Amino acid sequence: MVNQYDLLSPYIPDMAWLYEHPKSGRWFLGWRVGKKQFNRSTGTADRKEAEKQLATAEIMVTTSREGKLTEAVYRSLTGQAVQRVALKPAVEDYLARKAATTSPGTLRCYRSALNGLLDAVHASDTKPDLADITQSVIESHLAKIRLETSAATCNNKVKYLSVFFHDMDEKHRTGDPTAKLDQYHETPAEADEPDRRPFTPVELRKIYAGAPNGFWKFAIKCSFFTGFRLGRVATLQWQHVNFELRIFDVKDVKPQKKKKVAVPIMADLYHDLKSLRAEAGDVKPTDFLWPEQAQIYRRGGSSPLSTEFNKLVLVPAGLAKPYQRKGERRVFNEVTFHSIKHNLVTGMKAIGAPEMVVREMVGHDSAAVSAIYTHATPEMTRVHLKKLPSPFTRKMSVRRSKITK
Repeated sequence: MVNQYDLLSPYIPDMAWLYEHPKSGRWFLGWRVGKKQFNRSTGTADRKEAEKQLATAEIMVTTSREGKLTEAVYRSLTGQAVQRVALKPAVEDYLARKAATTSPGTLRCYRSALNGLLDAVHASDTKPDLADITQSVIESHLAKIRLETSAATCNNKVKYLSVFFHDMDEKHRTGDPTAKLDQYHETPAEADEPDRRPFTPVELRKIYAGAPNGFWKFAIKCSFFTGFRLGRVATLQWQHVNFELRIFDVKDVKPQKKKKVAVPIMADLYHDLKSLRAEAGDVKPTDFLWPEQAQIYRRGGSSPLSTEFNKLVLVPAGLAKPYQRKGERRVFNEVTFHSIKHNLVTGMKAIGAPEMVVREMVGHDSAAVSAIYTHATPEMTRVHLKKLPSPFTRKMSVRRSKITK
């Protein structure tokens, strides 16, 4: 149960003072709430009249510290009602604004965190108010989530909730109940969970042979020879494929990097690309190699494709359990699509490829590498890639086909 003091706390100054404006000669009232500082004109040049307003502010400071400030006292001192902003309409408005500025995947994360909170507090169009959502309310909500999810998931919820409440505090001065939340930490049992690992050669051959369609066969092979993330594979355009130089000329799909890389196209993959290009017919440079998967990625990020990889490739190969979203905590899986990138890095190092070549190829940042002016060229990388044993056979050609749902 939220008491009246909790509702008023975002509006109450921690301290207040007067100061005279050097030009107008009028007195201004300054006050601080938490780390924020505010000021407004008292509307008078008479210090005694200004001191009456200061006295009102100081009474609120004193009574709030003693826990005796009620909404009625607040109204009697200020002549104003406490600002009321209902949580649910505020969330809906915020998500509508976010939809115009964030990616679909990020927007889903905001919706999940905020709608989960709305369900937890049984929000309606009128109740509760933003000011009702205190730190203890958030902590109670997250404690229930923590029983079913990992520490990382809870910390992600906190991240998205914090952005929302900070925005509301800036807009309505309703306070930020997430400001002092502690980070969640893994339990010893969670810390003992195995790390992600590369596929074994046998597993790679198994998932490639069992891939249900041309896209997944291409994606597995492409990631093995290039280190591309799933989103990068899904959004490859024909302008990224230089058949003459036999290189991919692309940028990393991660927004914070946008690093351009030139990755050699090895013979095994080159033949698949030539077949795919012949089958595609008349195309523009900006056309996607895999239009259906590109649209899935653009609508929802890599998550839908990762889920599909788990369902159509890993589960049939016996390398993962079916993922159930409701009533069951998601089981940690040692291998994912990203594990194929681990295969490339591990394999390149095993055959003696220099660290510089590996880092340049897969786009890993390093202070040591950035200090080196000489960069690995596609030709240097090609020399080492040729030494990399291929777990695939050329007989398994890539052809477009519909995804089996």
